[in-house]
Amino acid sequence: MPSTSVLSRAALKEWAISSESLAQGRQILLLRKGGLHDEEGVFHLEHDSFYLLPTWFHQERGLVKAEHQDLWEQAPRESDEGPKLAYLRHFAQVEEVWQLQENAESALKDAAHIYSASYLDLRFSYQSDKPLLCAALRLWTLETPIRYELRAQDLGCKSWVEWESPLTSVATAALDDTTFARKLQELRDVLAPVVA
Repeated sequence: MPSTSVLSRAALKEWAISSESLAQGRQILLLRKGGLHDEEGVFHLEHDSFYLLPTWFHQERGLVKAEHQDLWEQAPRESDEGPKLAYLRHFAQVEEVWQLQENAESALKDAAHIYSASYLDLRFSYQSDKPLLCAALRLWTLETPIRYELRAQDLGCKSWVEWESPLTSVATAALDDTTFARKLQELRDVLAPVVA
């Protein structure tokens, strides 16, 4: 697939195994509510394109389906160079967003993703008065990972890392146009009965 230039002034912290599953095309969805340091504890999709900053915080094997346990070995580990060093390997473009209420949990279990039923239960029950954000992401893999040293303001339970100037890279789409369009339509079909 052809490469393209990508740029953004933001990165979203996301599980390393989720990032890897997106890169492999096992799923195209992102599920979020909010980190402790997000405004009012609510996740806001403040950017329509961003880098993924992989993290190993809060990952648990029981929150991933049995058939996707191999991701624990495939997802790049945290850098041996120190806990405050990360590598940006993927770039995401938001294609569509849904706000899901509790009635969507059963339908979401039928969507293509790596998450176990217990993970979905946790997501929907956490701040149950607030909707679960589900975003369809088109992912690109960077030709050369960006070495990034985390700053003090990047640490903690917050979702976004931002810079004054955008970072630029060259990347290749994880899925071709036809495959991505099919997966996006499949996700729409699963969610259609439970979203307005």
